[in-house]
Formats: sequence, structure tokens, C-alpha cells
Amino acid sequence: MLIITILFYAAMFDINKHKIPNELTFTIIGLGVISHFPLGTHPIGFSLCLIGLSVGFVITIFLYSINVFGAGDAKLLASLGFIVGYPNIITLIATAIIFSGLLSVLRLICHGELASMLSRWKYSLFAGFYEKPESNSVAAGAVPMGGAILLAYMYCYFYLF
Repeated sequence: MLIITILFYAAMFDINKHKIPNELTFTIIGLGVISHFPLGTHPIGFSLCLIGLSVGFVITIFLYSINVFGAGDAKLLASLGFIVGYPNIITLIATAIIFSGLLSVLRLICHGELASMLSRWKYSLFAGFYEKPESNSVAAGAVPMGGAILLAYMYCYFYLF
């Protein structure tokens, strides 16, 4: 539950400041290391947790490089790789992307911009080029992914892992 509390704080910080502090990432990794010693209370082996961290880092840095994630989102998800291990980190990343998409659609609905976005996509499909949203619209802004990461972790923790 401590991880969920940290992720909740990260989500709130991300919504307010559009950043995720590095301290939270290091705290999650530290808690993962501590959970292995002295009694080995972590249910996943240390080597699988290190692989989870490494695989999470490689995948999220790639997604950051193609502008799917922000740097803080990538580091936060990678650090969760040390908690969930390999191959669970792959499921967690995919789930976070799905939740991010759902939250984006919900945000568009709440601001009354879903119809205009779908219309713009339809026009772009038939015209053969992408029509950007207006700069003052919700669709033009980035969605803080901290909330999606929190929801994905909770979903995976309670239902999948």
C-alpha cells in the first residue's frame, strides 16, 4: 500500500506541476531493494526485479524518445519494474498506456471536444494529412500520465499479479 500512496502523490504532483519528482522514483527503487532484505519478503526474486527495472527502463526511454511519455513518466514506470519484476513490467506499461488513452478520451468528453477531435481525424484520414488541433484546445495539451500510472498499477496489483 505504500507504493500506491507514493503513486497517488506522484499523480497529484503530475496533475498540478506537470512533473514527477525524481525523489519518488528513487524512493520506489529503494523500497524495492529494502523489501528483499533481510528477510526476503519480496515475492519476486531479486534478479527478476533487476531485469524488470532494466526492461522497464529500455521500453519507457524508447517511448519517451518518440514522445509517448514524459521523462518523469518514463522514470516512474521504469522504477515500478523493480517492484513488479519481469515480465509484469511489460503488462504494467501496456496497461498504463491504455488507461492514459481512456483518461484522454474522458478529458475530451468533459470539455466537449470529442466530436471535434473525431471530425478532425475523419478529415485527416480522407485528406491524407494530419490536421493539428487548435492551440487553445484540450486536445493540443499533454495529459499528465501520473494518474494513468496509478490506475494501471492498482489494476495490475489487484487483478493481474
